[in-house]
Amino acid sequence: MRLPYRNKKTTLWVMFAIVVVTMFLFKFTELRPMCFFRDESSPAASAAGQAMMVRGDEKYVEGDNQKVYSYNREMPLIFIGGVPRSGTTLMRAMLDAHPDVRCGQETRVIPRILQLRSHWLKSEKESLRLVEAGITKEVMNSAIAQFCLEIIAKHGDPAPRLCNKDPLTLKMGTYVIELFPNAKFLFMVRDGRATVHSIISRKVTITGFDLTSYRQCMQKWNHAIEVMHDQCKEIGKERCMMVYYEQLVLHPEEWMRKILDFLDVPWNDSVLHHEEFINKPGGVPLSKVERSSDQVIKPVNLEALSKWVGNIPEDVVRDMADIAPMLSVLGYDPFANPPDYGKPDAWVEDNTSKLRANRRLWENKAKEVLKMSPQQLKNSNTDEDDDNNINETFAPGNTNINTNNNNNNNNNNNHNINDNNNNNDNNQFHHPVNNNNADVIMQQHLQQQQQQLHEEMDQNNMQYEDINDINMLQQQQQQHQQRQHFTDKNVYRKPKDIITIRQLNTQSLKESI
Repeated sequence: MRLPYRNKKTTLWVMFAIVVVTMFLFKFTELRPMCFFRDESSPAASAAGQAMMVRGDEKYVEGDNQKVYSYNREMPLIFIGGVPRSGTTLMRAMLDAHPDVRCGQETRVIPRILQLRSHWLKSEKESLRLVEAGITKEVMNSAIAQFCLEIIAKHGDPAPRLCNKDPLTLKMGTYVIELFPNAKFLFMVRDGRATVHSIISRKVTITGFDLTSYRQCMQKWNHAIEVMHDQCKEIGKERCMMVYYEQLVLHPEEWMRKILDFLDVPWNDSVLHHEEFINKPGGVPLSKVERSSDQVIKPVNLEALSKWVGNIPEDVVRDMADIAPMLSVLGYDPFANPPDYGKPDAWVEDNTSKLRANRRLWENKAKEVLKMSPQQLKNSNTDEDDDNNINETFAPGNTNINTNNNNNNNNNNNHNINDNNNNNDNNQFHHPVNNNNADVIMQQHLQQQQQQLHEEMDQNNMQYEDINDINMLQQQQQQHQQRQHFTDKNVYRKPKDIITIRQLNTQSLKESI
């Protein structure tokens, strides 16, 4: 049936209005900036949610509670930063106890991808390659943000608020805020004397740290905390909050209320009793290889507050103000030994008394929670140095830049990573050689050195800020090889000859890379 002209015109206007409204609604849903969840209780709705995992820069993750969580770059992510052994693990455990927050274990991945990007930008060669390839800053930022968001969103259970605890991320805090404009940082600060004592006493292997020297470790701490402090100031108080470990331990409720208010997270008493949620579903997952796991299984207590007192050499204590001027900047008295951190809350003192009265019980709990199979122990030893690899933060000009500690020597307690390589190289250079096989063995040696240098350069590309660090690596290796000899009955090869070959080999590798 043919419609009259007037009815036909009306119908067209109605259809046009429907199309406009539909497009507006679709556009509106695309722009929602915050994390949200939908109840996908029906099988059909759940299937639809699973099928639509990514749309634009938005990611959807379905939880065990049949809720679908949406994440994007505009959501208010939480980042916990600071120098290792400054309370970062305690902070993330307390937040993990909150039903609306999930931090999880360290990823170790995010700081490396951020450092890799930093290297690309600082290397003229790499920057030129990116420009020639048409990879703009916007493309790079979008790709890195999506990568980081994927890691954060899916390395643990989904939750309304996501948190990441990779302490070194704060070193690049301003760039993180550029990627995630609504993110917020918690900057964990602890008395540097306590931090360094913890690093040394617990034999935490950190590249560039000489665990036999309190003076040197205090200097490294001072540089690290200064870099992070500057980053936090540049980010601004609205996006970065300094949290003093001592005050968090002395007054947990007061500070957790401040922290949750800063993060716009509602209050929940569970954050004061994180030990009750250790390794429980939706609770506080612990890593068997993180150094602080045996401590955070306990309730908040005062045991670690002043362990450093009386354990630092007198000459270092005397010169502390000059060695670590950041102590004064952060409000610590460098001359007080011990300092007065304040009076603790009564229930924290009670927790501490109970821990001391039942020390054996808590030691057994720690062993049970952290029990590992032989294979897990082997893997944890291999990863130990990477777990605390912060040389690029502590000393950009540091010459101790060979991070392949445990692959060359299984002595995990050896802080001097170069010594491990010396042990390995000694075996190569002091190996007896006969006339017939000298050239063959030399060729094999050069191939091994070439492969090792490739691996070291690959690590440096990810972990160091400037190509000059690779030059330092070469200088370090040359100095080391000057102490070696390559001899046999009839053939004497001077160390200088070997160094020359190594230099040529290194130069060719740099050009190929």
